[in-house]
Amino acid sequence: MKKYLIFSTLVILFFLFGCEEERALRLQPAPEYYQGRALLPNGQQIEMPESDRALIIELCQPDNAVSTIPSGERHWLGTVTLTQPLTDVATSSAFPTATLFTVNNESYVQCQLDSITYVTKTNNLPESLHDVQYTADSYPDIAKIRSAEPHEYDHFAEEMKKPIGNEPYPERTGIEHTLFHITMPFNGEFELTLTSSEGEERLMIPIDASRHPYLSVGLGTEQSDDTLQYAIYTSSDQNDYQTVLRPKDGHMSQVFGAKAASQLPSVLIPGHSYPLYSFTYMKDGTAHRQLVSITYHQPELMDGEELNKQIHETLSGERHALFHELALLGTESKDASFLQHVGTEEVDFLFRAIEQANATSHAGTPAPVPYLTLFQGVCAQTFDVSYDGNDVYVTNAETGAHFKLLREDAIKWHNLFTDNS
Repeated sequence: MKKYLIFSTLVILFFLFGCEEERALRLQPAPEYYQGRALLPNGQQIEMPESDRALIIELCQPDNAVSTIPSGERHWLGTVTLTQPLTDVATSSAFPTATLFTVNNESYVQCQLDSITYVTKTNNLPESLHDVQYTADSYPDIAKIRSAEPHEYDHFAEEMKKPIGNEPYPERTGIEHTLFHITMPFNGEFELTLTSSEGEERLMIPIDASRHPYLSVGLGTEQSDDTLQYAIYTSSDQNDYQTVLRPKDGHMSQVFGAKAASQLPSVLIPGHSYPLYSFTYMKDGTAHRQLVSITYHQPELMDGEELNKQIHETLSGERHALFHELALLGTESKDASFLQHVGTEEVDFLFRAIEQANATSHAGTPAPVPYLTLFQGVCAQTFDVSYDGNDVYVTNAETGAHFKLLREDAIKWHNLFTDNS
């Protein structure tokens, strides 16, 4: 019963989340067509039931976004990713990724859609995450940094000697005075800026979903055959340093020692750039001095009308369509042989044709492939398809209302889809 009560409240979200209602089109939030997986602080991943998926859609309603979050430690409960397995089009976003956390015993959800970040406050948590709140990991709301101790650099140098990649393994060497340890904040990203007479380059280090509490960052070189290049190496536990950030043009013939910056604060103020170290290298017979600095960027929280507009524009473009011989059974139908995916241009035609369809009191004879489901953003709608000669009818599978396509749209419909039925 609870999941239906939650689902009924989602109808009000149809506009903000890319769902439109105009004549024949009455798309509504459809959590039954999503799969939801939560990444927990202990690294475990769990599948979320439909009621929790529906709640996540409700919690990320952009109209509820707040402009600020209180200061204090963040307690991470989990990160939920929704996917739509019924569509065969690879998209960068079908719905915001939701990260649930608490601050001062109040619950929040950070919703991330591409470059759009917003936060909502909630009194409800998904049932599958209730127990996590009592063992949640804590993270500071600030970024801290410190220089490595001599024994830590010695360990870095030894770890860099370990082979990575494919044979023949490159010979890696860590450079002294370039190793730093960061206490990771809850969210945001770090920017390493490399500045020399050759220009400026920025390398980004995002805070990923696994949210490791620490990150070690050091400079090193790789020697392979006759090629020498410098790169940035990172590790979440001071071992291996297998994550590599390579500048676009980091090749050189020789590198000299590095010199650490004279002062480095313990806390990185967001948006401020701090020099870490400089080093000199030879390239094409010319000496170049490279300055490396770090900047911590907090996500810019959006809210209000601009957020609603961007969310609507982004998700309303996520359109897909399926013809199917049998009724869909939620995500269980994702690998069914009776699904017929529709191309992008044909999808646009289907939305346009059904938008223009006129209400009528009757339908035709069921089509050979009698069902059509449209997806837009987090919403969906299924139609029964029927024909009467050249006329094309679509019937709302929920309400039973019939609609007849315009003549020119019916002709194009038959040209596009009748041969595939």
